[in-house]
Amino acid sequence: MADPRRKTIKSRNGTSARRRVPVSEPQEQKSSILEVPEAENMIEETEIENHEYPDKFEPDVVRLQLQEKLLRLQAEFDNYRKRQARDFRRLCEQGKKELINELLAVLDNYHRAEQLVKEGGHSVEEIADGLMKTSEQLVSILKQEGLDELEVAKDDPFDPNIHEAMLAENREGLDQDTVLEVFQKGYRLRQDLLRPARVKVGKPVSPSMTGEQSEDEGGK
Repeated sequence: MADPRRKTIKSRNGTSARRRVPVSEPQEQKSSILEVPEAENMIEETEIENHEYPDKFEPDVVRLQLQEKLLRLQAEFDNYRKRQARDFRRLCEQGKKELINELLAVLDNYHRAEQLVKEGGHSVEEIADGLMKTSEQLVSILKQEGLDELEVAKDDPFDPNIHEAMLAENREGLDQDTVLEVFQKGYRLRQDLLRPARVKVGKPVSPSMTGEQSEDEGGK
């Protein structure tokens, strides 16, 4: 059966030829053919929106979450720091109260000694003995708090880490700086130096200085 879409055309040489003539399809079929690609495109666009849209803005979401977490951590740390500072001050105040309460006993003994002096009838030896006992009580309290006296004596090598030179003089017969006299005792509070010992230092005399002194004496 001949294809109705083909139309016979005579050529110039008399031969006949057929060419295909486009025939329009029914309207319903055309519509269905056009709608299918559009539906596919809509599905593809929906998939792109569902998958690519969150990924596109995911760094911003993560950044906001991290910023919120950072702000929350900063607030928690600030509260922790303030709480620690309050606890530290409270502990310091409690320690001061306990130490002062112990020192009040020493102060009471000194007040008793003053009262005995005012009343009279007590010898100097009795009052001095009471003061010595009070001093021992004070030393005991301070030792309990971690105070230790530096052991510094005459003829000890001078140590700038624990000694403070108040005076210095040249001395013959010395091979190094030496403590000649202790003016004030030094103390440590546990492992820390609280106060250096104040001392007088003897410095060794160099041979050149000895020769100069001999020349001066000979010239005189």
